Amino acid sequence: MFLSLSFIPVIKVLSEYYGFLDIPNERKVHNEKIPRLGGLGIFLSFLICFYMLGEFNSVTLSLIAGATIIVIVGMWDDICNIRPRYKLLGQITAATIIIFYGNIIFKFNAPQFLEIIITYMWILGVTNAVNLIDGMDGLASGLALIGFVALGVAASLQGNVYFTTLCFVMVGSILGFLRFNLPPAVIFMGDTGSLFLGFTISVLSLMISYKSGTIFSVLIPVMFVSIPVFDTFLAIFRRLSKGMHPFSPDKEHLHHRLLELHFEPKQILLAFYSLSALLGAVAVIFNNKNVKYGLIIVFTVAYVFLILLKISHLFNLKQIVLKINDKIQNIKDLAVKDKTDSNFNFISCLNYIISGITYIFLIAIAANKTSWNYAEIITILIFAAVVSMSIWLSNILSIKNDFINFLIFWFLYYCNLFIISNNLAKDFFIVYCLLFLLLLLKLMLKKRVDFLFISPMEILTIYGLFMINLMNDISITNNVLTLFLTMIMYYPNKAILTNRYKHYRYHIAFLLIVLISMPYSFYYSFYKEITGEYKINYKGYVSPISYEKTANEYIKEGEYEKARDVILEYNKRAGFPIIQKLMYGQTNKIYAKLILNELTKGNITGSNKYLEEYLKMHPETIFELYDQIKPFFKQISQLKIEKSEDIKISGIPLNKIVSTYSETIRKAGLKQIQKGYITQGKACFKVASLINGFPTE
Repeated sequence: MFLSLSFIPVIKVLSEYYGFLDIPNERKVHNEKIPRLGGLGIFLSFLICFYMLGEFNSVTLSLIAGATIIVIVGMWDDICNIRPRYKLLGQITAATIIIFYGNIIFKFNAPQFLEIIITYMWILGVTNAVNLIDGMDGLASGLALIGFVALGVAASLQGNVYFTTLCFVMVGSILGFLRFNLPPAVIFMGDTGSLFLGFTISVLSLMISYKSGTIFSVLIPVMFVSIPVFDTFLAIFRRLSKGMHPFSPDKEHLHHRLLELHFEPKQILLAFYSLSALLGAVAVIFNNKNVKYGLIIVFTVAYVFLILLKISHLFNLKQIVLKINDKIQNIKDLAVKDKTDSNFNFISCLNYIISGITYIFLIAIAANKTSWNYAEIITILIFAAVVSMSIWLSNILSIKNDFINFLIFWFLYYCNLFIISNNLAKDFFIVYCLLFLLLLLKLMLKKRVDFLFISPMEILTIYGLFMINLMNDISITNNVLTLFLTMIMYYPNKAILTNRYKHYRYHIAFLLIVLISMPYSFYYSFYKEITGEYKINYKGYVSPISYEKTANEYIKEGEYEKARDVILEYNKRAGFPIIQKLMYGQTNKIYAKLILNELTKGNITGSNKYLEEYLKMHPETIFELYDQIKPFFKQISQLKIEKSEDIKISGIPLNKIVSTYSETIRKAGLKQIQKGYITQGKACFKVASLINGFPTE
């Protein structure tokens, strides 16, 4: 998210400078010139994160190669407005790379040529579905985000860690773009973004459902892209019946029909987000065995939605919508007149009290949470940076949407989840009661409920939290209770977070200061360790330098078991693999010594146990471990003994040792492939093969 938040403003300025603008016409729903190429920021964010993940094989490289072609075609169209046939040619080229280089096709026990044709149809269909529905601020990007969340959770439930990470990288990239694309948008993604999102959804859904190989599993992705797919089929049929090109633009999409019925843009987003979120949840909840029931729900919802639109004139829906919108506008007008209200000073005091209670609540959480790991600290700092950047950009670019509220809701949710998980709800009961009473008091005094209206971003928030909790196996009771307590905290603060409240920036600034200060004990301990002398008390450490010094000291003393304990504690605290890498050298040295020490004692079981423990932590560095133990086995295997089966180490035949080790490493390789880390899996297979060859060297 941080990367796309950084890229989009730069792309906006360059698009305005070079004239890459979306010009209003009779088909467009906007009235001003808006920069295009916002999708380039999404792609660049994804590309950088993909490189950092470091998994390069035919499958992942085919995805990047195909996506690059799609982005180039999209940029060409955004700049030069190319003919549909050239766009289609680019899409076919990208799909060909996926099918023939990545070897990703639908498998449903049919002739291969038919499977390939269906795969082409799927990739082209979903790519154009997202592209064709991109006709309104935040619509295509929001629906794509919902799809990627569903895909990420589906991949996680399959145990595919790599593709789960890749999907949530896309979620973060889209979220950064949504900051600028929600109504009223200051930049469009253009064909660059919509084609890229559609293509990536289609390919990742193929890759994730590829393992199961059943006709039902390949239909699962249809659920959460059903609305744009339905809209696309209707558009193609409509245009062909009029003698038009199937991919030529018009103003008869579903969102255009809703605009004609006088729905507001935010209301349309609310409807589309809600339906897509429902279908995304159905896609994950109904597994392969029950997918047919999920499909029945999908088609029922879609058809009911389409029928209601078709017969809307029979019950005068346009007039009903106008009346509802008039009432909503009256409520909002009352909110605008807040400053002339006789109760204004008292309401301001209430706002200060709500702010103070919120700050005390966060400080109390910080006091209860005494142990922090690096992942939590980095997440807090990145979150604070994202919120700060969002506020700064909203001021610079005059952005007016609910994105900040979305971020604050997530933050408050995880604070409340900490309270529920640690059974602290009773300790904060008085805080929740006070906030709830203050909310009721504000509603009665001001006689306004405008800040209680749910926004499209709040739909995305609730959907995201529900899906991620499915992935993390959090109980429904805890999930609902946490959500309820978050609502109690969020809604009193929501009115203060809007730009109608003149001090809202100060409120957010104080929230961020409290947030950044929460792990104060971590900062203090880190500073003391860096500037002072360290002691051999690794369980109290926070600095990687202290862990490294302690591990090295134990290695010098030959205390490898104690050094292992230091490594395990460090990995537990580190959280992120990128931080764990700081101790790779010590980890390889310690575990190689432990494996060989147990082996020379004649304890093959204990030796293999250390190997398994190492592979659970760092299968990606198996070659480094192999280099550490290789000299020992090479010396043994080069002994002048006629038969290799006669070679023994502490009474254990060398053949048994290498077969045990190679089998353990091979199993670890299979697990890595199941998680999506094909390169790491192949590295394990290679080392297993090398170890198997020791007796014959």
